[in-house]
Amino acid sequence: MDILSNFVFYFSSFLIVLTIIVFVHEFGHYYVAVLNKVKVETFSIGFGKEIFGWNDKRGTRWKICMLPFGGYVKMFGEDINTKEKIPYNLIKYAFSNKNVYQRFSIVLAGPLANFIFGIIGFALIFSIIGKVFVPPIVNEVEKDSPAYNSGLIKDDKIIRIDNKKINNFNDIGTIINLYKNEVYNFEIERNNNIINKNVKPVSIIQEFYGQERKIYKIGISSHEPIFKKHSFFESLYLGTQSTYQICSITIKSLYIMLSGKGSFDDVGGPVKIAHFSGKMLEQGLLSFINLIILLSVSIGLINLFPIPMLDGGHLVLYFIEIVAGKPVNKNIQEKILKFGFVIIITLALLLTYNDIISLFKP
Repeated sequence: MDILSNFVFYFSSFLIVLTIIVFVHEFGHYYVAVLNKVKVETFSIGFGKEIFGWNDKRGTRWKICMLPFGGYVKMFGEDINTKEKIPYNLIKYAFSNKNVYQRFSIVLAGPLANFIFGIIGFALIFSIIGKVFVPPIVNEVEKDSPAYNSGLIKDDKIIRIDNKKINNFNDIGTIINLYKNEVYNFEIERNNNIINKNVKPVSIIQEFYGQERKIYKIGISSHEPIFKKHSFFESLYLGTQSTYQICSITIKSLYIMLSGKGSFDDVGGPVKIAHFSGKMLEQGLLSFINLIILLSVSIGLINLFPIPMLDGGHLVLYFIEIVAGKPVNKNIQEKILKFGFVIIITLALLLTYNDIISLFKP
């Protein structure tokens, strides 16, 4: 593909991913707002000038806007401090008129919708196509590799790494590249005996979907993956488990990065997401769907972080209101939200800059 076609393909892939995730998130807010008899004035995909839209029977304006980077649901009477300005005959439909538990549930519904979408998405894949399982058993050991030098051999079953249980061969790479320790203790089952080996990974530069990344390897390969189909209800449990694992790894990754052991290059912003959206779509529809599910869960989790402007920031304010028995002072709320806005814009700019540097560096 030439440069223009490449840009259009990647940008279109990104828009598909973003639109689906934003719709799911905002529909969560919308649906629970309607359940609580709150009038929803606008359901927007994107910001800025409206391209096209329509009104439904409840009077909600559904619209697609010019700037497709996000979306929002606008509810009637959102500001809790303006009750007195709402006409008496309409106050029962105002968001601000609802009790704190109703408001809490409406805000929480956005991230929850992302999680539910992830769980159902995984469940459909696991029941229709099957869940990939690669047993944590060594198939081959590369000569003179860290594993070879540490004494690992074919048919060793890796049970734990640094006391972290290994259920799947892919867990090995995840742990090695997540924690980035110099040496790991491998607990291995060999001929019905349990032995321990210390392994020191080596780092290599490897191309990952068109981007060079430093990864850590120990020089072992796995057996062929097994695809096993499950019943839909069993798949729901496995989907919940996979969703939890994504959240757990995301939190651990952020903690490691903030503690100084990780790299800021591992964090992706809009440009990197667009890049991987295109790459995954090139790999096939299943890879693309998996990316959408992964990002839906990740964005649901990030929205729960207690940062002003995000859903998590609003939930903290509602929690304080529950404990204190009254809303946080309006002036304090405004200052908190302005501070949150600065944080979000700063992070967006840093991530975009980092994306451009990492994707286009020579």
